[in-house]
Amino acid sequence: MDMIAVGDVHGRADLLERLLEYVYVRFPRSRIVFLGDIIDRGPNSRQAMDLVEHELKRQPASALIQGNHEELLLRFVDQGTAFSRGWRHNGGDATVSSYGLHGYEYEDDDGYSRFRDDLAHRLAEEHAAHISIFRKALPCLQTDDYFFVHAGIVPEVPLDEQDPYMMRWKSQPLLAYRGHLPKIVVHGHSITESHRPEVYKSRVNLDTGAYYSHKLTAMLVPDEGSAPVYFVSSGSPDHAYAVQEVHAHLLSDALSHCG
Repeated sequence: MDMIAVGDVHGRADLLERLLEYVYVRFPRSRIVFLGDIIDRGPNSRQAMDLVEHELKRQPASALIQGNHEELLLRFVDQGTAFSRGWRHNGGDATVSSYGLHGYEYEDDDGYSRFRDDLAHRLAEEHAAHISIFRKALPCLQTDDYFFVHAGIVPEVPLDEQDPYMMRWKSQPLLAYRGHLPKIVVHGHSITESHRPEVYKSRVNLDTGAYYSHKLTAMLVPDEGSAPVYFVSSGSPDHAYAVQEVHAHLLSDALSHCG
């Protein structure tokens, strides 16, 4: 079965919808691996999660890898207001708005913007299906040749011993590494400067900054072992949408900005 990895969506359901339509026509027997950060920043996180939910039901072999933004939401749902500052600061407002929930924001005595506890209860009760998907999301996924993860790995640590927290949050150890790895690491989290998929010696970065670049990137890994194919869903309500194959940006030592 062909595998398709999808970079950070960040609430751009419009781009994800067109990307999935393209996949369903061109590669109907494929499985999809979402590399995390489906939510936050962009305008339609709930709708993006509806699309992910549909795909996970359509193809049980598909999977969601948990990103740091999914972890931020779960921290708030599980532990309430005390853990809401980081989520709000990192685009949680857009996600809450997409779920149609308003009026749960305030500033604490130190001036930090937070969400109220009752919002956590509503998210857990009214959107239990999405919360369940976040909880069941994988820390990583491996094949014979590839290691799929949200943020990155620590190169000196064996792949089977990687820390899930590091895999969700920390890219720098991987971005700075120039050696060979036992498998090609496919990741997001760090927006490529070119806004194109970037291919390095032992890793591929698929985060092309969809929420502001209007480009959502995916990578097809053919089952028969031929070379990967990259394609981008682009556009916005003010510009024409399109999905097309692109050439990856081949690099050796450029760095990216964390997203």
